[in-house]
Amino acid sequence: MHGLIRLVACLALTACIDRTTPEDDSDSGGSTAPSPGTTVAPDDPTTADPTTARPTTGDSTTGDGVPGVHAGACKPVLGNTCPMGHTCCSDDPAALGILPNYFNPDVVDDQFGPPLFSDANNDLSHWGFCIETGGFPSPLSNGCPVPCDPHWNLEERILICGGSQCCPFTAVDPSKDCILDPETSRWRTVNGSDVLFKRTEWGDAHATNQDPQLESCTQLAAGDENAMLDCVAKLAVADRRGYCFSGECPCVEDVCAQKNPDYVPRCQ
Repeated sequence: MHGLIRLVACLALTACIDRTTPEDDSDSGGSTAPSPGTTVAPDDPTTADPTTARPTTGDSTTGDGVPGVHAGACKPVLGNTCPMGHTCCSDDPAALGILPNYFNPDVVDDQFGPPLFSDANNDLSHWGFCIETGGFPSPLSNGCPVPCDPHWNLEERILICGGSQCCPFTAVDPSKDCILDPETSRWRTVNGSDVLFKRTEWGDAHATNQDPQLESCTQLAAGDENAMLDCVAKLAVADRRGYCFSGECPCVEDVCAQKNPDYVPRCQ
């Protein structure tokens, strides 16, 4: 059963948007963060409900152990099944481009493109969380927190999260979401490219995969074969989904890479 953890509303813009630069080893350049960015603040540890997930060990329970979520996981594709006052918000930032154009919807180029499963296409996502919207700034039409990819580098996080962290909200299932890469002979999380190269049948073979039956991609492509291929290539599992977050992200081991004998633990 999911541990329920409430969303803390932002009482002042400056209290909710972290403009400090996150630590990162990558060369970020000098990108300017969007204004306003959208983040959610961490729960007060003295009032947060107890949780049962153990993200550092790869527990696949969704939502538990990560602050900022209220009323548990949901599937936007099934409609807004959340409690009154909450929105079923996608946590998938996949876009036709490297980054979603949340802050500049008219910009479509090699870097930015329309989101596939969030914002205007929120209802096409199979993954999300019930969020009490309205207590924090949001550039999204539905008022949801900004979805992001925890694998983005520093510059990409600054562009989309405004300098905040990108925290995953769903744990990868180590028994279903991993694949042995035939080119590197190393374990990693499965993704849409594996579908295109027929390394996986997607569907029920995996636990946290977006658009398992390719129904949403089919709808988005509307008969355009290239658009369908682009959409499928952007599909992923839980490690590529999260929300921009003003607090500290919990440490999460890469449960697929852990299968490699030379894996070095992230969490001590």
